[in-house]
Amino acid sequence: MITIEKVDYVMNVTGADYKVVKNALLDANGDVEKAVEIIRASVNHYENEEKEKNDFFKFEDIRFEDIKTAIKDIWNTTNATKILVEKDGETVINISLTAASLGAILAPIATFIGMGSGLIADYDFKIVTADKEEINIKEYILNMKNK
Repeated sequence: MITIEKVDYVMNVTGADYKVVKNALLDANGDVEKAVEIIRASVNHYENEEKEKNDFFKFEDIRFEDIKTAIKDIWNTTNATKILVEKDGETVINISLTAASLGAILAPIATFIGMGSGLIADYDFKIVTADKEEINIKEYILNMKNK
């Protein structure tokens, strides 16, 4: 049974409005603790979706010139050994930097970027140094833009 006291309690604990609290209490068969959990879980789910959407738009602003400049900067300041292009944790392209020229490195990356800016968000571009440190190029670019 749902009472006004239960509604008030859940509203005070969660900060949710009446309609949300009422629906959560109905779903929880009047159990206030379960209703609070339902509301918090839905808020966490919504926040995670917003974060993923914001991450996508954040990477959508990256252009090929940004990636090219970042690769040059990292190559000149570190002992880079290879560049990786990954999707969902699996390596799609692995290019050794020891024998490659910058043009040979940038050509496959330019192909990916030429397919559309949405693709940049799906792939991770990383440079691996001699001491096995992985530098995420997109994060490097965002850090440079925020300075």
